[in-house]
This record gives sequence, structure tokens and C-alpha cells, in this order.
Amino acid sequence: MREIAWLQVSDFHMRQCDEWSQNVVLRAMVDSVRQQCRQGLVLDFMLATGDLAFSGKKEEYEFVERFFDKLISASGVPKERIFCVPGNHDVDRNRQKLCFHGARSTLTSPTAVDPILAADSDDLTTLSQRQEEYQNFQNLFFSGQERIATPDRLAYTSSLMIEDIVIAIVGLNSAWLADGGNGDHGNLLIGERQIINALDAVDNMNAHIVIGMAHHPLHILRDFDRLAVTKRINDCCHFYHYGHLHQPEAHGSGFDASACLFVAVGASFETRQSHNAYSLVKLDLLAGTRTITTVQYNPGRSEFVFGNEESFPIRLTPASSCTVDELADAIVEFDKTLAPHSYYLAALLLEQKAEVPIPKQCGHIFGAIAALQSTSNAEYRYKVEAFLYFRNVLTILYGQSTLKSLLNQYGKAIKDYGTDLLVRCKSDTALSDRLAQQDMDIRTLSSTRPTISFTADLLFDLVQSQEWDILAAQARRHLESQDTATQIYARRMLAFALAHSTEERDRDKAIREYETLIHDGQAAPEDHSSLATLLLGLGRYNEAQTVVLDAIATIPLDSLKNLYDIGQVIVGQTGDRGFRKNLETAIAERMDHE
Repeated sequence: MREIAWLQVSDFHMRQCDEWSQNVVLRAMVDSVRQQCRQGLVLDFMLATGDLAFSGKKEEYEFVERFFDKLISASGVPKERIFCVPGNHDVDRNRQKLCFHGARSTLTSPTAVDPILAADSDDLTTLSQRQEEYQNFQNLFFSGQERIATPDRLAYTSSLMIEDIVIAIVGLNSAWLADGGNGDHGNLLIGERQIINALDAVDNMNAHIVIGMAHHPLHILRDFDRLAVTKRINDCCHFYHYGHLHQPEAHGSGFDASACLFVAVGASFETRQSHNAYSLVKLDLLAGTRTITTVQYNPGRSEFVFGNEESFPIRLTPASSCTVDELADAIVEFDKTLAPHSYYLAALLLEQKAEVPIPKQCGHIFGAIAALQSTSNAEYRYKVEAFLYFRNVLTILYGQSTLKSLLNQYGKAIKDYGTDLLVRCKSDTALSDRLAQQDMDIRTLSSTRPTISFTADLLFDLVQSQEWDILAAQARRHLESQDTATQIYARRMLAFALAHSTEERDRDKAIREYETLIHDGQAAPEDHSSLATLLLGLGRYNEAQTVVLDAIATIPLDSLKNLYDIGQVIVGQTGDRGFRKNLETAIAERMDHE
């Protein structure tokens, strides 16, 4: 699975009076792109995020066409893979003035905007004449491009297949109510209806990666539109590319690697003296990284030089997943020598185990993957990281190819890490015993895994929607199930629902349900945590302390951190130094025992 790369250019502002200066700057850009491609860069597609012309006039797009022709020659990216959206400079502001001012004054709510964006809207047809020359340019110059237009004809979607990866491009029109200048700030609209229609088309593409693009940053939309559009882009897109600011920047939405990355590019041409820019984006799904490189123009040298480079994580949500048994069996079929640790390796890849052996001066200890940074054994750290990259292979390609095929193609890192563990076990019997026990534990858990299916899915959906009363009622219905695993799961969900009640008697019942699960040996690690959290919220600190200390001695090692964190909250709320000492001692004793 190779790296995917694309170019983002924006804000050319093409017009005849700037032709000489534009040629100087944009020729340097073309030379920069050509040089990188000669050095091995493979560009898969290109995004142009608006303001291609200066004032939306027909003759200005002739300059745009000539520039794109040169960029196509230098980059090797065909016309069909260049995706454009209009900016405020792609609007002919001398047309439909009355219609524009009327729309600006009346489109002040979603209720007012929705009819305008209907497929048969005469008002939108009239208003869109301000972008007529841009639309003519797009339709003629990119006539071979497969695009699905939204019913309002403002947005479009397109898809690309790059090796096994499907990429959906969502081109949004943020300039249909633009006039340019400060007056646009807080007055622009994309329209939730526009983006809903575009994303509906994406749903049929089975895309791995969704890239949204428009000319404007979302913060300058009208407030009601900004909130709605931002949420949909955050929920559905992995990237949102835009221009307009003439200042390059990239930032994620929160700290989640699965969240949208917002990418602004600088102006490709502002003036001959400006630090004009373009951006190079590289997506490495195997390594789980998104890298944005800004290439800026140096006016003194009349050339584009590399500037800032930023890297952001990316994590895709798997469409489906295999079981530990299936992956462990496939690992053994791939390499029989890995059989002693196949379940442990499979559990690590499926994130059902979170700790790996970490080499120390004498022997090994088990620790979180992040703790690998503390080891001086760079070769071992690299093997673990390369091994874990297979998680991304499973996320992207499981279901498209068999596990056997995926291991044959991408499994070398699994073989290397598994072989390394076997060698270490020969010289460290404690590690050998520990890994053997871990493998046996996973085999045992896997063989006794409850098959709850529909009931579990139903209750889980109610948890997700926070329908606590309905969850409690549904859980009670399954307490007398003939299937023991379903009974236990229903009791756990009943306790969870009651714990969220505002009634004191319900929360007391939740405590009793959790205590019964623990007493009967049926509690999962999260039951101990939920009970301690509930007691903590009720101010029953001594009982919460007892639950935490008792659980530390019994729950799986992977779950200790969550319980330890709850213990620290108790310390913070009570100031109980004695409990803090007991907590640290309990954790230390458990680690020594392990």
C-alpha cells in the first residue's frame, strides 16, 4: 500500500493586467513541481480551491487554462484528476445585483435557505448567473471528468481508485452568496442542504477517504450555517481543503486521529513580491499519518522553496473486523513457527491487548506501547511499530481481501516481530512463561466468548443514544434468558442504566447489581470501574476505595490504568494520603506479582 499524494493550489486571481508578474511566479511554481516529480514524487490528483480568476470574466479563464496545461505537463496529473471549486473572485459582481442583495437580506435561517437550494429553484438559477463563466470553464476544460452534481447544481462529488483505496472528492460551492471584501465575513452560506445532498452521493461510493473542499474557511459562514456545515464535515470528511485566507495553515478537529484535518493553502499568486505558496499533501495509511508541506515563493530568488512541514495522525473506522480466532489461525497458516504466540499477536493487532514486552537491562517488563519510547533498543522499537502498522491494513482492506492474502502481502512485519519474541523467550524464561500464559488466557477467553448478537446490539444502541429508561426496561426483559452470557450482559446493562438515573433508589439498585456481579465472579473490568465511579459520585468514598483496591488484585493487567485513574480522582477529592499510599502499594504488588 503506497503513499498517496496530492497538490493543493488556490487563489491565482488571473487577469491580463498582471500577466507578466503571474508568469514569473507561476512558472516558478511549475518548475518546482516538475523538479519534485523528476526526483520521484508521484502526484495522484490536484485540488484547486477557488479564486482562479480575478473577477469571473470569460477572458480571465483563458489564462487559467494555460496555467493548468503547464501544471498538467509538469505534474503528470491528467485533467480528469484536477478538482476545482469557485471562490469569491470567480463571481462576476456586476451581474444580478438586485437578486444578490435580496438574497443577502432574506436568507437568514435554514428555513429560508432550504427552498433556494431546491432542484427547481428559479431564484438560485438567476443568482448562479454570477458564476456562469466559471461554470462554463469547469464544464468545458474538465469535460472528461466524471462528476455527480447535486440537485442544486452547486456541489459535486467524484471518486478515485488508487490501488485498493477509494477516495471521494466533495466539491462545495461556498461563493454562491459572495461579493468579496469584508462584507462577506459572517454573511456567506454553503447551505446544509447542499452538503447533505453531496454526502448522500458519497454514501454510495464505499469510500475509505472523504476529502471535502471549498474556497472559504467555515468560520466566516453565517452562524446558523457554520454550526450545521461544520458538524457534517467533521463527521464525514477526513480532510477539508480551503483557500481565501492567503495564509497556509493546518489544524485538526480536536485530538482524535479519526477527526477531520482542515488544510488552508496560501495564495498561489497574490503579487510578485508576496510569499506565494502551494501545498503538498501525503497520506500514508499504513503508517497512519497525514503530512502537509507548504512550499513558498522566495521573491528574492524567484523560486519556490520548501517551508513548513506538519504531520498529523489518521485512524480510519473499520467497516468490519475479524475475530481473534480467525486472525490467530491465519497467522499460524502464514508462519507455523509463530503458533506459540499467535493468539497474543492477534489480540495486540485487534487491540484486545495493549501491552508489549519492553527490554530492560535484566529481562523484560510489560508496558503500554507508548512506553517503548523509553527503551534504547531502537531496532526492537521499530519492529513493534512496523508490526502494529498491520492494524491499518486490517482497517482498510479486511473484507476486500482474505486474511491469507493480506498476510502474504503485508505480513513480513508480523513474522519479524513474532520471530524476535521467540528468540527473546529462549534467553528469558520469565518472558516465555508470561507470554505463554497470556496466549492461553486469550485462547480461553476467545473460546468462551458469548454469542449475544441481536440482544447485545440492541442494548448497546440504547447506551449510545442514552435512552436510560428504555435500556433498563429492555435489560430486565433478558434477565431470565436461557443463555447465561445474555443474562450477565443484561444485568450489566441494567446496572449501567440505573446508575444514570436521577432517582436515589435506582442508583442504590445499580450498586446492588454491580455487587452481585462481582460476588458471583461474573463482573467485567468495566463493572468494577462503573461501581467505583458511581460510589464516588454519591460521596461514598470509603466504599469506592474498597472497590478500587479489591479490583486491582483481580482484574486483567490491561484494565489497571482506568481503575488507577479513578483512584487518583478519589485522592484528589478527599485528600486522603493514606489511600494514595495504599493505591500505589496495591499497583506495585500487582506488577511485582505479574
